[in-house]
Amino acid sequence: MPMLNMNEAEWNLRVDLAATFHLAVANNLHEAIANHFSAVLPDNQHFLVNPFGLHFSEITASNLIVCDFNGKVVRGDGAPSPSAHHIHTPIHRLIPQARVLLHTHQPYATALTMVADGRLEWALQTTCRFYGRVAYDGDYDGVALSDTVGERMAKILGNAEVLFLGNHGVITAASTVAQAFDDLYFIERVAQAQILAMSTGRPLRQLPLEMIERVATQTRHERFDLGYIERHFEAQKRLLDNAGGFYRQ
Repeated sequence: MPMLNMNEAEWNLRVDLAATFHLAVANNLHEAIANHFSAVLPDNQHFLVNPFGLHFSEITASNLIVCDFNGKVVRGDGAPSPSAHHIHTPIHRLIPQARVLLHTHQPYATALTMVADGRLEWALQTTCRFYGRVAYDGDYDGVALSDTVGERMAKILGNAEVLFLGNHGVITAASTVAQAFDDLYFIERVAQAQILAMSTGRPLRQLPLEMIERVATQTRHERFDLGYIERHFEAQKRLLDNAGGFYRQ
């Protein structure tokens, strides 16, 4: 139920974003109180983000805080972590279509960022859904403690929707919470499959370019025209609701 003095659109966005924190916990995509998710509000002047210090499992629709594009907290208790501010604020400001940003250090995707020349290998059907949508930042520059770090990330991300951060983690960027989570979930799945395949020491069976492009087109049709993204997210939320739906508070 929406809080007082809050419109329905903002409340629905809060509920969806809060759900992603609990889904990150359920799928082992989190690091307790580290990492951060954000979503631009309908007014296009402010964004929701998690307050520093709360475990992902403690996040609810009502305890997300609101910041402006200068990083100032305008509503809510607490403040984002410094790295959340210096990553999310510049990217939201510089890439308007990146309305939702999910940043994690999830195990398998992060493991790829630790490997020399770590890249997605086009050897799996599911990986093809990311063809043409991934960027790589190979120049680790320490903890994000200035806007220049987020500005560099924004420049590298550009029109891509997944950014691998060398020696660091991953960011998904999308126009909706459902799409950002769908990418976060599947980038971990394909990274896990790739690392397991690489661990055999056997050569990967790389797909030819024409097949990669064909499957990318097929999965794009499935994701958008057939409503896979929204159906996936709603199914994931039902799992949370069946467990009590704490995130909706």
